[in-house]
Amino acid sequence: MSESLLITRIAPPAYRSHLVPRQRIVAQLRNLIDVPLTLISAPAGFGKTTAMLEATSTLCQRASAALAWLTLDEDDNDPIHFWRYVALAMHSAINTCGAAMIEALAGPQPAPVRPLLVATINEIGSQEQHLVLVLDDYHFIDLPAIHDDLTFLLEHAPPNLHGVIITRTEPPLPLHRWRARGQLLEVRMDDLRFDLMEAAELLNGIMRLGLDEEEMAILLRQTEGWPAALYLAGLALREDDLATRRQRIERLAQSNRFIIEYLTEEILAQQPPDVHEFLLCISVLERFCGPLCDAVTGRSGSAALLESLAQRNLFLLPLNTAANDNERWFRFHRLLGGLLRGQLSRTHSADTPILYRRAAAWHAARGDIEQAIEYALAGRDFDAATHLLDRAASTLVMEGRAALLERWLNLLPDELRQTLPHASIAFAWALILRGRYSEVEPYIAQAETIIPADDTALHGELHAVHAVLAEIKGQLADALHHAQQALDLAPSDHRIAHAVAKTAIAGALRAAGDVNAAIVAYEQAAPLCVAARLPLPALLGRAHLSMLYLVQGRLRNAEATVQPVLTSAAFMPAAGPAFVAYSALLIERNQLDEARQQLQHALNLAQQSGHTAALAQCFIYLARIQRAQGDIAGAQAALDAAAAYVAQGVPVWIEPMLIAERVHLYLDQGAVTKARRALTGHGAHSDSVAGVSREAVPLARARLLLHQGRSADARALLDEVIASAEASDRQGRVIEALVLRTLANDALGDESAALDDLQRAVTLAAPEGFVRVFLDAGARMAKLLHRTGSTAAHRLLEAFPPAIRERSATPSELSEPLSERERAILRLMARGLTYRQIASELVISINTVRYHVKSLYSKLQVNSRTLALARARDLHLFDEA
Repeated sequence: MSESLLITRIAPPAYRSHLVPRQRIVAQLRNLIDVPLTLISAPAGFGKTTAMLEATSTLCQRASAALAWLTLDEDDNDPIHFWRYVALAMHSAINTCGAAMIEALAGPQPAPVRPLLVATINEIGSQEQHLVLVLDDYHFIDLPAIHDDLTFLLEHAPPNLHGVIITRTEPPLPLHRWRARGQLLEVRMDDLRFDLMEAAELLNGIMRLGLDEEEMAILLRQTEGWPAALYLAGLALREDDLATRRQRIERLAQSNRFIIEYLTEEILAQQPPDVHEFLLCISVLERFCGPLCDAVTGRSGSAALLESLAQRNLFLLPLNTAANDNERWFRFHRLLGGLLRGQLSRTHSADTPILYRRAAAWHAARGDIEQAIEYALAGRDFDAATHLLDRAASTLVMEGRAALLERWLNLLPDELRQTLPHASIAFAWALILRGRYSEVEPYIAQAETIIPADDTALHGELHAVHAVLAEIKGQLADALHHAQQALDLAPSDHRIAHAVAKTAIAGALRAAGDVNAAIVAYEQAAPLCVAARLPLPALLGRAHLSMLYLVQGRLRNAEATVQPVLTSAAFMPAAGPAFVAYSALLIERNQLDEARQQLQHALNLAQQSGHTAALAQCFIYLARIQRAQGDIAGAQAALDAAAAYVAQGVPVWIEPMLIAERVHLYLDQGAVTKARRALTGHGAHSDSVAGVSREAVPLARARLLLHQGRSADARALLDEVIASAEASDRQGRVIEALVLRTLANDALGDESAALDDLQRAVTLAAPEGFVRVFLDAGARMAKLLHRTGSTAAHRLLEAFPPAIRERSATPSELSEPLSERERAILRLMARGLTYRQIASELVISINTVRYHVKSLYSKLQVNSRTLALARARDLHLFDEA
């Protein structure tokens, strides 16, 4: 939609000072400043809008109120569309309100409405000025979601916000509740009816008809005070002489249901034939100006004719336009427009498609592609619509208009729908960005058959689509091949082709686990996406880049990368992964409360976008926070939710994250068998899982080995993980592996190696602020940190709970520490397992269990399970990981 048409949506209709003053209605409406909502409800033609314009003119002067006006129509039954224009109206009234909502809803994946309303309510509440928000023609809104959000806005309105709903029908809002609370001002049909004095002012004062009291009483009775009908009757009576006027009055409105159509027919019949023909032709237009009417009618001088008709009050309503638009725009009163279109279909049905096609050509020449497509489709000019749609497809997707693109595609005949290479690829991108991977293949297959052989840019973009899908499926060789093909085919001056190709290469390198190369590729792709005006790839690229820095252990770089997104795109659903990345680094810094808040926001955005990968990540990190805070049931529920999204289909690197968190949660509960089952089918070596989650499963397996008392096996596995992670500059993974190897060396009695690993881990972690990885290692790690005595280790100790810090500085009361196997058996005994069940859980014989229990009793100086468990609790042994 062009800027001029956009502005007209949020401008009040022009107020005509020569209308009948509605002093009693204005007196009623002055009280709207005292309530959250004013409802003006009556059928068409009762002067609802006019009365409100007169009242607000007075109100804005006396109460210094700002006026935000939005005129609605059938196309506004879309929450994003509706609230975007509400925000624009508010912003036009008070420039410090609504800007954030405008930006958030204008993006490729618009934000959820409810959080935006909260922010906007706070913006309005911080103002000293009253804001009157008028929603005119609200009867066109029939979407429950909009009604619900509007109810929320009005229920939580600050004292300086006053909503006004102008409607022909009762809106499905909790009016009874607001009425009972004294929070609702109502102006109904009976209030708006003209009384005899107002009818006299209209018919004799303004229209100068000279009717006597009886004639006015007849008209008032027949029309039941309907202002529009009275006005139309006056127009029809202007040309009558005294002899014929009474007869016409008697004949008028035999049925009130047909009065508007009858009177309008009378008015149109009095117009010169060329004017009547002109009105019929331009009735196909939603909004019109002189040059557009010239193009549609094939005549000249339309601008002057429109001005003349407007001056004669022939139901042409002027629209405010942008300052840079020299044309004056109008629209028909809806009643007249509907009547004219009905006449056109009956008398000029063969010409109607031609009129629509002329309108489409005019808008296309101006660059208003959206309106041009709408008129081309209305005129069944499918060839022109196909050309325009294919030309606009990529832009629509990147502006978040995929739903509109889909609607247009469905309006085209099947044979033409299959001839749109740009639209097919654009919609494939839209599905990928929304996580609907299973629906992409048909669009790719269609594009492959119709792309011209010499269109290298489009072939390159198709390879980029293939690369992203291959990456998602874990087919890394194919991903890199297609990504390179995309780059090779992209013409040097084709920004979009280069941007998507470079982004595809970055994604393939990330999936392959080549962190450094992926970082370079993302950093190169970012400015290309910006230059090509591709906000979605640019936004998602930042999120991926931040996560790569996190894997490298560079938390400060990760934060610097994602920070701009947190403000500039705070409410865009596509920003969900960026908030996930930010939450992940906050968890590493042990800022759990803030991480949870950011993660909840990420979850809201991801639910809005429907992106399964982002949703799965949200729940995995939420589980980690809940586990760290001791909410085991909540963590389990979050992991179950993540698993449900993984089952729907996500990139292959998501599942290792889920497995690793499951294992950690099970081991924290002592459920070794469940942890072992979670790892079933996943290899023990670090190269068993590709991509950024390469080490997730091996590290989880090392945790299991430690809990099983197999410290030597755990250390051997961790040696491999560390070597692999160091070779790929994945220092974040190195820190975690060193922490676990510290525990393994300590369990094996190699104190020197344990402290060496710990000091190295602390040295790597301290500059970037890693904390959580040490806390997750439990009380044993606190004791080891205390032994190092370094300043950095002391700072980490301060993050542990006070009880653990105190015990870490106190020598153990045991004469001999428990072995790792003894600790594992003690935890299983605490769960009430029998010797046979313990043997099955740890995959050892019952005799071996008995041997370790005997040693355990000896070290604890007890002779029964009950005493052993009590002694273990006294020594806080169950607090140790």
